Amino acid sequence: MNMQKLMKEAQKAQRKMEEAQAQLAETVVEGTAGGGMVTVTANGNGEVQSVKIDPGVINPDDADMLEDLVTAAVGDAQRKAKAVQEEAMGGAMGGMGGMGGLGGMF
Repeated sequence: MNMQKLMKEAQKAQRKMEEAQAQLAETVVEGTAGGGMVTVTANGNGEVQSVKIDPGVINPDDADMLEDLVTAAVGDAQRKAKAVQEEAMGGAMGGMGGMGGLGGMF
């Protein structure tokens, strides 16, 4: 493969990566815990956007349970965001495999 073609492929891949990153910032995922008692909304990058807690789960005498539910819901949202990231980045880098030894670098 000649250098000019290699550079064009790299630029194309970079544009696809930028598009995928922009899409991830706009993607919304939800994580839940306690049967929906706690819901965490995050973007595709895993950044938490909001936390909703059902008032029925708020017990001043059992803060540990609420903390565990929030932690679980955040973890669920982050796992879902990671799956979305892997799918988006895999699609963006799909064309790089044909670039000889460089495909493995990405």
